[in-house]
Amino acid sequence: MNATMEGSRPRAILLASDLGPRSDRALDRAVLLAQAWDARLVVAHVVEGDPVAAEAMLLRDPPSWYRGTDPVRAAEKQLLDDASARGVQVTLRVERGGPVATRLLQVADEEGCGLVVAGVARAGGLGRLVPGSTVDQLVRRSRLPVLVVRRRTHGPYRRMAVASDWSPSSEHAFRTAVALFPDLAISVLHGYEVPMAGLVDGGRDELLATAQADALAEGQAFLERCRPPAGASAVSLVVERCDPAILLGLYAGQYPVDLAVVASHGRSAVFDILLGSTAQRMLEASPVDTLAVRDPRATPSL
Repeated sequence: MNATMEGSRPRAILLASDLGPRSDRALDRAVLLAQAWDARLVVAHVVEGDPVAAEAMLLRDPPSWYRGTDPVRAAEKQLLDDASARGVQVTLRVERGGPVATRLLQVADEEGCGLVVAGVARAGGLGRLVPGSTVDQLVRRSRLPVLVVRRRTHGPYRRMAVASDWSPSSEHAFRTAVALFPDLAISVLHGYEVPMAGLVDGGRDELLATAQADALAEGQAFLERCRPPAGASAVSLVVERCDPAILLGLYAGQYPVDLAVVASHGRSAVFDILLGSTAQRMLEASPVDTLAVRDPRATPSL
């Protein structure tokens, strides 16, 4: 059993905070999970460089009454104000120096965390996981599941949509999500393409019907391998000829999905930019909170 887990639930949760508004929703969700799981909440922030020297450069001629501040202590105070009085055990970790994602993952390991929670803004282009950003690096490098929070917290999750390509990575992501959230209703989504379908003159309908039947059969075999708690018949299987990232957005917009689950292969940012990554596109397109689970056989990207 993983030392960070008690049964199937984490004993500690790491909240990666940037002290900005985008972390507020992540804080609310992390607190709710800590309460439900009786877990310790570790709130971590990384201060890069020498903030005292940076402030001194900005304030070359400060007011006579100004006595200066220690940005690290200011961060500790803000985190304590934000996380206190929530009914959970809170550990504050304000670290100096980067890279930020590396320091955050070190804290997660030191504190025995089983889940990393981070927030990402949703205003226009800011909702995208920018290659190289802290959240992007956490998703790529963390051996722990990373929950990217997008929506406001109104209560426990109720239904999750697990994106799958029927691979072992998807099986691992499915089992991990079910272990964390065993009471949720489950839909498994699979988007597929039929190569050259647009170029077929005769027998196109038969070709598409065969592809659909094959995908459904693979989906049923996937569910049998995953062995969901209530059985394969209790899982909604959604198989469509559609881009997987588009399918996730369409489904989440039509049904009461509040958690998406994707398998991350831990590939490099350069690889994904050049060749594209289905998991990356799903993370960017997902309109709901998204749990990214890295394949344990994958090598974390740098």
